[in-house]
Amino acid sequence: MELLELTAYLSAGIAAGVVNTLAGGGSIFTLSLLLFMGVPAPLANGTNRLGILVQNISGAYTFHRSGLLNVKQSLIFIIPSLLGALTGAYIATDISTEHMEDIVGALMVFMLFSILIKPSTGNKRIQTLGQDLFRWYFIPLFYAIGFYGGFVQAGIGILIIVSLSLSASMPLIRSNAIKMLIIALYSLPVVLIFVFQGQILWLAAILLAIGQLSGTWITNRYLTKIEGIDKWIKWIMIVMISITIVKTFFL
Repeated sequence: MELLELTAYLSAGIAAGVVNTLAGGGSIFTLSLLLFMGVPAPLANGTNRLGILVQNISGAYTFHRSGLLNVKQSLIFIIPSLLGALTGAYIATDISTEHMEDIVGALMVFMLFSILIKPSTGNKRIQTLGQDLFRWYFIPLFYAIGFYGGFVQAGIGILIIVSLSLSASMPLIRSNAIKMLIIALYSLPVVLIFVFQGQILWLAAILLAIGQLSGTWITNRYLTKIEGIDKWIKWIMIVMISITIVKTFFL
């Protein structure tokens, strides 16, 4: 691997780590880069998972140690998400390269529009605390979310946070903690599925994982204090997604 590629993977990993720590959607950076580098969509989908696993394990542990994550109360979200992710990952490994590229390309178009129209979540850490209202529809809702996460992953963090905030009236900081726990727990078996199917490029995956852990550390140490950091991230994401769309459909 050339120095330019190595730097690109580390940089994309750092960007993903920053975005995932602030809210979610960082996989857009890593998946976009892998596709731009010419990695086939099924391989890109699998390679993207190692960094996601290690970052969310680290983040969930940090939240738990800080007393911001109640694992027992999160089981209603974790169990259906895990089952859905296993189903989604199994199906993803069985799809042809051509069809997966079409799916990922369409997903990128959807993500571009969602970023353009969604209100910025920013790096707010405190919101009004609501009650956790456990309802029956959490099970099918989070099974569907898990299925999507196992199938592609990109944008899953935003989806989980929005679902928890709207359906369970949770503040952002608690939603973010549960998001990391959900993704960490379903990512381990999902990574194993992609490993057994031979759909991980290990050097790229390791570089992205190192970058994501670095991005998490940088964010917690420095970036949460910077006013307007979310706006810069938003426009970088727009550029990355736009380049990926052009590469996928027109080049």
